[in-house]
Amino acid sequence: MTPKKSPRPTMEDVAHLAGVSRALVSIAYRGATGVSDETRALILAAGEELGYTPNRVAARLAGGGGDTVGVFLQDLHNDLFAEFYDGIRAVTEAAGKELVLAVGGADGGHDLAALQTLRRSRVDVIIAGGLRLSDERARRIAARVPLVCVFRAVPDVDSVFSDDRLGAEQAARHLLELGHRRIAFIANPPDEGYLGRREGYLAEMERAGLAARIVEGEYSRATSAVIAARLLDDPEPPTAVFAHNDQAALGVLDTLAARGLRAGRDLSVIGYDNSSASRFPGTALSTVAVDGEALGRSAAELALRRIDGGVAEGVGPAAAAMWLDSPPALVVRATTGPPA
Repeated sequence: MTPKKSPRPTMEDVAHLAGVSRALVSIAYRGATGVSDETRALILAAGEELGYTPNRVAARLAGGGGDTVGVFLQDLHNDLFAEFYDGIRAVTEAAGKELVLAVGGADGGHDLAALQTLRRSRVDVIIAGGLRLSDERARRIAARVPLVCVFRAVPDVDSVFSDDRLGAEQAARHLLELGHRRIAFIANPPDEGYLGRREGYLAEMERAGLAARIVEGEYSRATSAVIAARLLDDPEPPTAVFAHNDQAALGVLDTLAARGLRAGRDLSVIGYDNSSASRFPGTALSTVAVDGEALGRSAAELALRRIDGGVAEGVGPAAAAMWLDSPPALVVRATTGPPA
């Protein structure tokens, strides 16, 4: 006799309709071995008829996992993280893995809470893009669940990153070669793991025998617009601004537009990341390219090796940390030119 369709059908309902045990239903939905293809098809068809939705967290707790990747993103307002997520999804979908997403905040204040949410979801590995925790705190997280840090290199933790110092040197050198001597750098907060761009700028200014001018901001377009206004109002304003990312550079462009000034003519502006917003025809922002999608793919491949490979092959959780480095590339567009 067919059971009545309840508003929230249970695993027991599926078992009753399929004429099998609850244990077999659990095995079928976890994709584990121990049930024939015929029986699995019967169970899934019964679940489809009832409108049953399995509890993924409960299934992972019962089955020991292996199919779930946690993804931490620092910020949803930065296009780079969207491209990064696309790269992860392309790899994990092809491997049949499920993604669980948690988002931090531009100020770093929600990083730990977001990671704890992923741990409570019993993910098998975490890919973290843009963590602002200290290296020591990141290592403590990695001791509890396999962790892949992206956009920064953390000692003793799997990391996928671009050489930020080299990219910043390329950006500063480009401005110097155009003839700029008063170059300001809108810097990100001095967090551990994110000092490469500052160091690259400082190195190039020192090589040129010029005074550095660093103004610290946040990961915010609005904050950078305010900083740009202050720089322009200075008695000796810079002729060029290098911003720590494209979002900050767009804030500088906002201020120029509000004052009727043009980037590349009245003030040269260069960003970092080569996000989709920088490539818009109306923006045409000079920048340093970081391939977010490629970094996402690399991180996902590394994460899958961690959960699928095993220690014996040198890629399991107890194996030595792996680092993957991607070189940056200067992209010159319309917002940089010789000083006026």
